Amino acid sequence: MSKNNGGKSLVDNPITRLVRGSANQVWHAGRGAVSMAETEGGRLVGGLLNIGGRIDRGAKSRVYEARSSATEAWDRLEDAFVHRVARALNALQIPTARDIKELNGRVEALQRAVLALERRAAQAQALEASSRQRGPRPGPKAGARQAGVKKTAVRKASARKAGARAAGVRKAPTPATGPAAAPKPARPVAKKKAGS
Repeated sequence: MSKNNGGKSLVDNPITRLVRGSANQVWHAGRGAVSMAETEGGRLVGGLLNIGGRIDRGAKSRVYEARSSATEAWDRLEDAFVHRVARALNALQIPTARDIKELNGRVEALQRAVLALERRAAQAQALEASSRQRGPRPGPKAGARQAGVKKTAVRKASARKAGARAAGVRKAPTPATGPAAAPKPARPVAKKKAGS
């Protein structure tokens, strides 16, 4: 039971048309606003991302600079500390790692030299022992060996004379004939102590 307003339906009613037209306009305006928000929102988000990226890069560069300057300051402080400690150790005459390394190298070289000398001495003893077992050989070598012994005896005698001169012992002069050659009493020579 619907009332009929003068035979016109509600669809043909001007108010209904007006409401329908307004609703249509609101609908289109809403769709336009949504599409505009989508496009503008995308641009806005893109712009915000660009700004954020610039801020991020700037912050990273500032952090890098701050870290670099802090590292440089720390390195300078460390160098100053190392130099001061080195000076203190040097003043106390405490060897450094480099000094100890050099000393170890020298000790190793001396050890090698001692081993080489020990080997040579062992070889010489073995050679001497084998020559004693065989005995002297007749021939030119035996004569040369005897000449070598004579030279060695002469060298030893001259070395004794040189040692006696250095110690201050004089050979007694040969007695001369005549009244001027009166014998002088010999002075006693002081014995040296074993420790000096």
